Amino acid sequence: MKKLVLATLAIAVMAGSAFAQGAEMKVKVGLDSGVSDFESSGTHGVCASAEFVFPVDSMVKIGPGVGISFIQVYNSNSTINFVPIYGTIEISPIKSAPGVFFKGNIGFSVGDVSGSFESGSYGGIYYGLGAGYEFPFGLFFDALYSWTTMNGTSSWSGNFTTFKKFTISAGYKFAI
Repeated sequence: MKKLVLATLAIAVMAGSAFAQGAEMKVKVGLDSGVSDFESSGTHGVCASAEFVFPVDSMVKIGPGVGISFIQVYNSNSTINFVPIYGTIEISPIKSAPGVFFKGNIGFSVGDVSGSFESGSYGGIYYGLGAGYEFPFGLFFDALYSWTTMNGTSSWSGNFTTFKKFTISAGYKFAI
């Protein structure tokens, strides 16, 4: 899994070198809280991600991203781990508040579930919607609600399940 994350990050950085001035690498860590179709109890966890974005115009930035989430299911010895690989778009439509942004992510997520209820490897569509605030000195905060629709290789293979989570993150942007 580490190799997948590093390879994706390397591709994002190399692809970004061809784009226009103003490109940024955004690195963030956060806390997850969610619910899964695997069982009715909630979850909590930690996550990290890196996004490479470049400006399309004064209000829009797009680019690739990769993340990793380590999630524990309440009242269970079960864990869910995800690696979403996605495209992201950030829109800053409020001219009087230039630090405010809205974002959307769409991509593919791979992961595994282990523990008391189901074990196996999973993959599926990942998408999310969120908003945040970016300070002029590079620090930013964001909140993201995301869904992963998965098909797995366990006893319920062939059935789709959805994992939903709410993430609050803090990070720093680096100019490239």
